[in-house]
Amino acid sequence: MRINKKITEDLTNFIQTQYGISVADFEHKFPELFKSFLKLQYWLDEVVLERYFSDALAKDGGTDGTYFDGWKQKLKWNTRRTGQQLLDKINDIQDLTPDVPLKILDVGCGENEWKGHLGARVTGIDPYHSKADFRIGIVEYAAINPTADHDIILALGSINFGDQKVIEQQISNIVNLAKPGGKIFWRCNPGITHDNPHAQWIDFFPWSKEYINDVAERVKCTVNEIGWDHPEDDTPPEWGNRLYSEWTRDE
Repeated sequence: MRINKKITEDLTNFIQTQYGISVADFEHKFPELFKSFLKLQYWLDEVVLERYFSDALAKDGGTDGTYFDGWKQKLKWNTRRTGQQLLDKINDIQDLTPDVPLKILDVGCGENEWKGHLGARVTGIDPYHSKADFRIGIVEYAAINPTADHDIILALGSINFGDQKVIEQQISNIVNLAKPGGKIFWRCNPGITHDNPHAQWIDFFPWSKEYINDVAERVKCTVNEIGWDHPEDDTPPEWGNRLYSEWTRDE
């Protein structure tokens, strides 16, 4: 179960302030009830993410008619590594086997823009967006499609939410779907909360270069390239820069 530290701490503080009860003191005395507490924070976390990333809610508003000014990608296609440069790199890989179309998985595809660039070679999955080919997350997709047969996997900003245990489960799912020798391209948030009121309760995982190198080694991948997505001497995009890395799954 994904744990959102922000929501869990807020619920814990509310219970302490309102009722004078320390959740931690009763965790082991009432373990089944504590599971219900964790389910409550998980439910709230799901609602927060759905509200922020769902194109349906952003367009239609909530049940009370409120317009949710949620997530919109605000990155510079021509200068970032996960823009035109990545498209060129994928086309170069395709040129190595021009008669065999690459099999590409886009995890957290949003509006499925990479399918627009690369066509039917791309399968886009996203639990929140109606333009995804499959409206599910990586854990669910890996459960129904367990074959390691993808030449390229894109995880461009999608594996950013939850604690380390959840992040590493998702990383393992992605790696296990890549062919030996397959490429995985990442764009990772170093823990920056978006400057948007609907993002304040999202628990962004703090990626770092050190963590990327460490976890890649543990899942038997080679890090071919690592750095910032946007040039450091460029005007930073809204909500700050992101970490870029390219991995190859070891043979």
